[in-house]
Order: sequence, then C-alpha cells, then structure tokens
Amino acid sequence: MDYIKETKIFVEKIKHLKEYTDYQNCKNVIESNPQLLEKVSEYKKKSFNIHIEYGDGSFECYENMLKLNKEYNEIIEQPEVIKFLEAENKLAKVIEEVYDLIAKEINFNISFIE
Repeated sequence: MDYIKETKIFVEKIKHLKEYTDYQNCKNVIESNPQLLEKVSEYKKKSFNIHIEYGDGSFECYENMLKLNKEYNEIIEQPEVIKFLEAENKLAKVIEEVYDLIAKEINFNISFIE
C-alpha cells in the first residue's frame, strides 16, 4: 500500500518540525518527574472532559475551566508545565491543520463535527 509508505515518510517529516521536537523535549521533562506527570495527566483528563461535556467556548466550559485551573494552579503555573502545555497545544494545531487539509483536499465532509 503506497499511501501507508508515503504517510510514514510524511510523519518522519513532522518529527523534524520545531513544534514536534519542542513537544518531545518538554514531555521528557514532565515524564522525568512521576508525581508531576500524574498531576499533569489528571489536569489534562479533567480539562478534556470539561470541553467534551460542556462544549468548547460555552460559558459552562469557561466556568468549569476556571475552577479546574484554580484547583491545579500550583501545578499548571510551574514553568516546565506551562512550556509543556504550550508545546502540546502547538503540536496539536499542526496535527489539526494536517487533518483539515486532508479532509478538504479529498472533499471529505466532516462539518458535522463543528
């Protein structure tokens, strides 16, 4: 299957992007501290669930995220955690742009997701 081979080549190119290398470096820092990794993972899971349950951009989402950020303030204000979450977000944007471009170019309707 040629498309699998070509996709793997493309993935290797993504792994050379600054967004990817920054993310990997920041992730390694977080993973070097098991307690911090556990707390960051808890925060990310709760944040994800809030966005799914209340809808990104809704007032309820905003209110619940404020509460969550207050609860995890001591964790998410650490410089290494800030860098990690920012790097993760930048890489997620790259992946989103790639997915969106693929869907657009093959005229694959994903408008129901919005």
